[in-house]
Amino acid sequence: MGGYVKINVDAGVKEGEGVSSGVVCRDDRGVVMWGLTVVREEEWDPKFAEAMAVHDGLEEAKTRGIQQVVVESDCLQVIDALKDKRSGRSSFSLLVDDILLLCNSFQSVVWSHTSRINNSVAHALAHVVPRTVGKTMWSAMLPPCANSAADYDLSLMN
Repeated sequence: MGGYVKINVDAGVKEGEGVSSGVVCRDDRGVVMWGLTVVREEEWDPKFAEAMAVHDGLEEAKTRGIQQVVVESDCLQVIDALKDKRSGRSSFSLLVDDILLLCNSFQSVVWSHTSRINNSVAHALAHVVPRTVGKTMWSAMLPPCANSAADYDLSLMN
């Protein structure tokens, strides 16, 4: 999809250590533009943490002025909720509403479900060690655990 960037997201939930988001953004050729890890002390259920990873990825894309995105996650529940624009009163539903509101900042947002294998770079970023509370950004060169996965993914595209 020319002009689009793809944002893969994943969450990590570690009991007693909080949650983390892993986000990787690639251009339309599959080359890594940036990566992001956000570690929080909160204890959330996996579905909520996965939705927060989507939110984190879109927030960063908005900050960078990106206009057309494909958001890809291995959490079917989150992707389905976003595609269906589900609303409700649960914390998860309110977060979905916030994500959909954030989408107004973009020309186009496409939701895509993928397998865990195809989401390995975001997964690696969500589980990067050491876990430091806060936001960590990477430019095109990701940490070693994620960089090798990104190189492998790119080799599959060629």
